Amino acid sequence: MAMTEPPEKPQDWQPPDTTPQRDEPSDRPPPYQGSYGSGPGAAQPLPAYPQQAGPQQYPQGQPPYGQPAYGPPGHGGPADHLAGRWARLGAGLLDGLIIGAVSLPFLLQAIRWDRLEEISESGETASASDMYDIPRLLVGYAIAFVLGFTYYTVLHARWGQTVGKRAAGIRLVRASDQAAVSWGQSAARQGFVYLITIGTAFLNLLGPAGGLVGIVGLLDNAWILWDPRRQALHDKVAGTIVVKAPAWAPNPYAKRPVQGDPGNL
Repeated sequence: MAMTEPPEKPQDWQPPDTTPQRDEPSDRPPPYQGSYGSGPGAAQPLPAYPQQAGPQQYPQGQPPYGQPAYGPPGHGGPADHLAGRWARLGAGLLDGLIIGAVSLPFLLQAIRWDRLEEISESGETASASDMYDIPRLLVGYAIAFVLGFTYYTVLHARWGQTVGKRAAGIRLVRASDQAAVSWGQSAARQGFVYLITIGTAFLNLLGPAGGLVGIVGLLDNAWILWDPRRQALHDKVAGTIVVKAPAWAPNPYAKRPVQGDPGNL
């Protein structure tokens, strides 16, 4: 056979079928194009993950007291940084003992010991004027007021802690941004407390009307039992709260170094 002749076709050879064929059903599903859990062809966007608000701006560029120290929001509840009620009670008792011990001598000198002895022997009913030298008693109350007002106002404004609060590991701060309280807030807070105390003392000299003011004093301290921010009435008047103050927590009363101050060297 010459190389220029085409090869012979096999006897069973058939030309290819070029007629278009119809699609036959197939058991294989079409490619998945939707989101997980939806049917084929029902593509839906995934739900957006809730985004938290961006960083907040705080006064003086500092976050609220306690937030960096006690973890991000949602770890333990929003009231975790607030001082416990028992801690506040213990601090108040200790501070009261300190003020009472210092003020007691000025009040004892107003008692009419000779008149009390006569009344005990005779069995007669004694009035307030029989038991106390009223002018001396008023002077004693005035001295006790000045000592107590100075004690609470200065220690709160300067360090946010009295001796009792320091022992209990708690601290007074502003309710708005949990920074250091001002001198005005500290004075207003203690002034409200002593306004009730002095009013009760004067009305007790006049009769049972002092009990009504005394109820207000009890309500002042009892308010922390149901208040969500554990504020007493004097805290609400001054715009303050009491928070925990562990050693590792930020201290808003700590002195910050000032550039150029030789005391910082």
